[in-house]
Amino acid sequence: MHFKTSVAALASISALAAAQAPSIDQWTQQEINNGTAWTEVTQIASENQIYNLGTRGDVSCQYGNAKVRKEFRYMSNEDRKAFTDAATCLMKTPPQHMRADQAKNYPGVKSRHDEYVATHINMTMNIHATADFLAWHRNFIWHYESDLKTLCGYEGTLPYWNWALDAAAPQDSPLFNGDEYSMGSNGEYISGRSDTYLYTQGINMPPGTGGGCVNSGPFKSVQLHLGPLDLPNAENVNSNYQYNPRCLKRDFNSFFSNRYNTISNVTELVLESIYLEDFQDRMQGYASGDPFGVHGGGHWTVGGDASDFHSSPNDPLFFLHHGMIDYIWTTWQNLDIYRRQLIIKGTSTLGNSPPSAEMTLDDMIPFGFVTGDVEFRKLMDTFGDAYCYRYE
Repeated sequence: MHFKTSVAALASISALAAAQAPSIDQWTQQEINNGTAWTEVTQIASENQIYNLGTRGDVSCQYGNAKVRKEFRYMSNEDRKAFTDAATCLMKTPPQHMRADQAKNYPGVKSRHDEYVATHINMTMNIHATADFLAWHRNFIWHYESDLKTLCGYEGTLPYWNWALDAAAPQDSPLFNGDEYSMGSNGEYISGRSDTYLYTQGINMPPGTGGGCVNSGPFKSVQLHLGPLDLPNAENVNSNYQYNPRCLKRDFNSFFSNRYNTISNVTELVLESIYLEDFQDRMQGYASGDPFGVHGGGHWTVGGDASDFHSSPNDPLFFLHHGMIDYIWTTWQNLDIYRRQLIIKGTSTLGNSPPSAEMTLDDMIPFGFVTGDVEFRKLMDTFGDAYCYRYE
């Protein structure tokens, strides 16, 4: 039996989902490939959110008053420009948390945005393939959204980029047409490049469709200050926080999006991952036969500065990509909310190397120059504590 999109059908699916997450067998392969399944799955998750909130009693954050994060292309031109104006503002705003006596150790930190980049550089090996990968990045991008508001006057919410809509040709996405309402453009095309072998993943990467500086749109004139640390075919810095002024580069590449970031990739990740360990590994490219996952695939799809493992937040698109990652995790959580809301698994070191203790919800999670330490437990619920947001 295959479910059809209707109020009655979705209500019945939601009732079932309250007891158990839906099975991928409930949809045909065609429905998985064309996005029908994902649309229905996210609606089920939303229904479960509403039901769960109704059981919490008198709490201030409810579904109706939660802030709504939207896909960038579905925002109004005015709202898109307000977001990119705030993002460029943050790249010009002085550091807020770095003390004067620390500046000599972080010569590349010149802005509030750089504090996010430096924090990610510093913590890279403790926030990927770890128990707190998803939760850490959830809080990281939430604080970025908060800074856009408090420091740069932004009145909206953090958008996300559903790269699955652009998987066939990301360089042709309306998000990157280079006008004043876009997220900028591709990088200037560099010809004559050959394939690059990526040793960690064991694949040959063909050159993308750009490679040079972003040459139109809101970010054409921004200056980056940190990184790159580990990009192939690039002049990487000699020290983590070295001052390295340069343009923002992109190199959109459908080699990755067609393989790792399609709507079927997303749907199968969510519906086939019953256990958290499988969900985390598959998302990050640590599952057998999938060396990138939707997370790594998204970074390499953009290419350029966004694909540097350590300094990827240099590109403001990082925060929209991780908005999509958070949306996927939120959906997975809410398909079986009573079992998945507070479940964590793993240690605090990448791939548990070097070996470290299993993390717990009582652990205090550090956020460097972004904010103070936060209890792990408080990062698990988008309707809890200070968050109060949802996706549509």
